Amino acid sequence: MLPEEKGLLQFTAKGATRCFGCGQENPIGLKLHFRREGNKVEAEFTPTELYQGYPSYLHGGIIFTILDEAMGWAMYSLGILAVTARAEVKFKRPALIGEPLLINATVTERTKRLLRTRATITRKDGTLVAEGAALMYVAGEEKG
Repeated sequence: MLPEEKGLLQFTAKGATRCFGCGQENPIGLKLHFRREGNKVEAEFTPTELYQGYPSYLHGGIIFTILDEAMGWAMYSLGILAVTARAEVKFKRPALIGEPLLINATVTERTKRLLRTRATITRKDGTLVAEGAALMYVAGEEKG
């Protein structure tokens, strides 16, 4: 399910190539590429005008989508299949169109049926753009 190719994680479930967050065949998708680094996953993303809200600013809904996708990848990278049960986001600073962003996420707690995850989006200089936390419901685990 989660082979690594040149350090990048790939979700190979049927239809995953059309995922809005990470699907490489979705013409309007974000096409995020996550890689595992220690106990977290990370990615980089430079927003284009396709995803703007106010002129020159990344839309807040897209910021939330990126955080949710990152928290999902934190689980997937451990071979866990789960869905978001509850999530929250704190917007700290605007993200500008054309400005490279760094995305990080990790699983912070696990019980048999639930996971807690956290994610951040920062500018390259370390300025925090947004942070999120989610409670995820475990739907299953991949073997192997």
